[in-house]
Amino acid sequence: MLPALYRARPKKSSRILRKKLLSSIESGGCQDWRKLNIWNIIGPAAIGAIADMDILVEGEGAEGEHTPPSLAAREPTSRHRDALRLLFILVAGGEDADKPTEDVVKVFRAEKRLMAMDFLVRYPDYLGDALLDLYEETGDPELLEAVQRIFLDDEPSVRLVRMVRWRHGAYQNVEDALAMLSYYGLARPMKLAGDDGKIRRYEYLISPKAISFLEKCVQDHPELAWYRDRLALVMRVASGKSGSALKEWQYEHPEYGNTIPGDVIPTVREQVEQRLAKIVGLEP
Repeated sequence: MLPALYRARPKKSSRILRKKLLSSIESGGCQDWRKLNIWNIIGPAAIGAIADMDILVEGEGAEGEHTPPSLAAREPTSRHRDALRLLFILVAGGEDADKPTEDVVKVFRAEKRLMAMDFLVRYPDYLGDALLDLYEETGDPELLEAVQRIFLDDEPSVRLVRMVRWRHGAYQNVEDALAMLSYYGLARPMKLAGDDGKIRRYEYLISPKAISFLEKCVQDHPELAWYRDRLALVMRVASGKSGSALKEWQYEHPEYGNTIPGDVIPTVREQVEQRLAKIVGLEP
């Protein structure tokens, strides 16, 4: 059963609009879109994939200590889901290391960019709005099709993982999730300090094991391909952009910018659905 947070139903006008969109999309032969992943499938799969890390490291921790798998480590928590989602983001958004080693092949820069990309994964309606911006710039029909899929699959409800507005925008403490990734030798956070000793930037060093691990995750749990495919869309928006640039775009939405620090950032589902309907000529 979905948590109460995810059960909110759209307004009647929004449901009517979605029905029109659905009819339009299905007439184009895309009926199978209904079969895409849903949250209550992704959750257990994420847990299973993270539990597979025990097999990956064969019971040896980062420092070589013996760490037999425990039942507690396999109990489902949001930390497992967060760790796996962050790893998909780090790998998709990482750049090839200047001097690759056996332990580091990619580098993801920096924390603000990580938070901004995480927000786009967790708020499918905002991602849809960003893709519509790109569609209006490029006319690429694949972008419009991707936005239609987002709403056809009701992702702004079933995929939504809310974030809190903090000093520099959408934020969540990811220390636990990163600690898990670091322990298993998949990604390691680094603090880069200036001459004055103050932290200037965070970087995340990604091991070759992380890439092969994600490939194994998708192979063993095909429903996790949703994360891989979602990051491909997110990178259409984030490629070549800094965390500050991504945050500035997010702040352009009054619902985001006007959120009081400490409050949950609201969705913009209805506005984006109306924009999509106008673009495809289905205004209510």
